[in-house]
Amino acid sequence: AVVVIGLGEGERRLGLVTHGDVQPADPSKWARSPFELDAATEPGRLIGRGAEDDKGPIAIALYAMKTLADLGVPLERRVELIVSYTEESDWNPFTAFLQQYPPPDLNVALDSEYPVVTAEKAWNAVMIRVPEPPDGGEGPRLMQFVGGSFLSQVPGGAEAIAIGVDDALESALRGAAERDTLAAYEFTRVDDALTVSARGLSAHSASPWDGVNAITHLAAVLGAVDWQPSAAANVVRLINDLVGTDHYGARFGDVAFTHDFMGPLTLALTTLEELDEGGFEIGINIRSPLGRSGPDLDVRIRAALEHWRQETGITLEYQTTITPPYYAGDAEHVPVLLDIFRHFTGRADAQPIAIGGGTHARMVPNGVNFGPAMPDVPYTGHSEHEFMTRDQLMLNLQMYSAMLVELAGRAPK
Repeated sequence: AVVVIGLGEGERRLGLVTHGDVQPADPSKWARSPFELDAATEPGRLIGRGAEDDKGPIAIALYAMKTLADLGVPLERRVELIVSYTEESDWNPFTAFLQQYPPPDLNVALDSEYPVVTAEKAWNAVMIRVPEPPDGGEGPRLMQFVGGSFLSQVPGGAEAIAIGVDDALESALRGAAERDTLAAYEFTRVDDALTVSARGLSAHSASPWDGVNAITHLAAVLGAVDWQPSAAANVVRLINDLVGTDHYGARFGDVAFTHDFMGPLTLALTTLEELDEGGFEIGINIRSPLGRSGPDLDVRIRAALEHWRQETGITLEYQTTITPPYYAGDAEHVPVLLDIFRHFTGRADAQPIAIGGGTHARMVPNGVNFGPAMPDVPYTGHSEHEFMTRDQLMLNLQMYSAMLVELAGRAPK
């Protein structure tokens, strides 16, 4: 589950922490196979799942290590490229690895953005099950509502199917869709059965503002109609009541708050699946900063759901997963990394930043992130259009090589 590639000898070590596993990809949304490097479709871009998160950084780190070896740079620290293969799914194997293989005392993760990431929000999940209610009788009925692929991706697509649809109802839905300026919609009607598909923009759920959530936008459109009772209709009501189309949990009871450095809590509804036994399961990914304890946030999440359940009389079940945020602002190598970034980019005012994502940096001593993405460019990892530009690859190689010299190289006497 973990591979270590080393350069040099000695007890003092520098860790470069990455991961070789990737998130799923929908091949229908890519010009070529997402699992083969596409360097031709969009000149100047290297397109593929993992190009930015994290196969690209692994390749760059290997070339940076080779650069030091080819130049014969004397090392004060052994460099270890530590590649996890379950970062996107299960952190337990990496935890077990660290118990058997003590990590270096100084670590840089290559799994986020520049200038230097010294804080990461907590990764939290809320899984809500909405069962099928008793038959509500005659009238338009929402039969299906699904979308999303995995918890840490803002969904770029969603679809709903309704029956008992007449011209007036379809007109109402089309009108609601036309008022949405962010998502695109397709309507297909056969007799009284109507399929509505929404196309948004996928993005990493740590930065939900980079995407357009197809599930929540479609829920807003479907909310223009009074449906007969069904699980799908109850899902629509829950989404519109508690989530909406913003990113900060403003409707979800009293969960919203912000931190001066780490920024606001973000809430993204990322998955909606139909259950084999009937009903649906909603997946919500919450990224929370410092400022509230995990138990306090958990209480607020549960209170919001309980209040909604009592107010509506709709049956639901839910489970929560709450983790702590991470802060490493006093790590000794932060000033060095900032100087490298400032030198190669000319951005003299660069300062440490916080991110919404969670990386293995929090698992190792003095773990901070250094790249590979620029801070003012939308992060493409976890999206259905993941890429790294050739120019960014070369800039990363320069900065990673300089980082190894500064943090692992032996100072001249």
